[in-house]
Amino acid sequence: MTDKTILLPNGWGDDDLSRFQNAAFENELATYAHVTEWQLLLRDLESVFQKCASHAMSGLNKAEEPSTILLFVTAHNQFLGSVRSTLAGHCLSAYPTGRAVVESALYCWYLSTNKEAAIRWNNKPVSKNELRKWGNEFKFSSLTRALQAVDTPLAVWAAYLHQTAIDFGAHPNKTALYSNMERIQNKDGTVTIRMKVLHEWNPLSIGTAKFVVEAGMIAIRLFTHGFPEAVQTLNLTQNIERLARNLTYLQQTTKMEWPKY
Repeated sequence: MTDKTILLPNGWGDDDLSRFQNAAFENELATYAHVTEWQLLLRDLESVFQKCASHAMSGLNKAEEPSTILLFVTAHNQFLGSVRSTLAGHCLSAYPTGRAVVESALYCWYLSTNKEAAIRWNNKPVSKNELRKWGNEFKFSSLTRALQAVDTPLAVWAAYLHQTAIDFGAHPNKTALYSNMERIQNKDGTVTIRMKVLHEWNPLSIGTAKFVVEAGMIAIRLFTHGFPEAVQTLNLTQNIERLARNLTYLQQTTKMEWPKY
């Protein structure tokens, strides 16, 4: 392991916020060192995602409708947030940003393949009747139905990930609440209940890592539909197959005896 000295600013760790930041960063280092295979999968996925985002941005100045490109770049931005939360053990916060990855990529696909819809999306109406019609078109469920006509398995996968995100923290609910509660048995026999902010490497952490990987993969899959010219240029078919293989392997071989954060 390479020895590097990090000079901390004065006061770092003396307040609640910087103590949390420090603990989260230490968890990221621990994940990097001890949960190597998941770290490598996320690194590989980010490399592919970044190439897609760069390809999209290269056409921004010439684009008739730049919002489609910016939506995909936004999905990449949100993916990075989800990754960092996951590797820090900050599981709860990975789901809202993961949901945003799926939504942004889905909107990118829909608007990039439907110029009239892109115009409507960029001109949100004011009147109640027109606004209701506009809202119905751009609901997540409406977009997945449109996707189903093009790629049914991808539409089903998008809907599943979106609901998973909601169930685990992208919307207030019982499942998300209790998955982040911790019961502590005190020496005097009393019990303390507290919200767990940073998780050790446990089933929730593994499930969160899987969710974030799949959110990134579905964004790339949607990118292939919205930017078909990039599939061969970026070797996306082979990249997607490799990522899927490696995710399947990790799901089958992940064990719980890895070091805790």
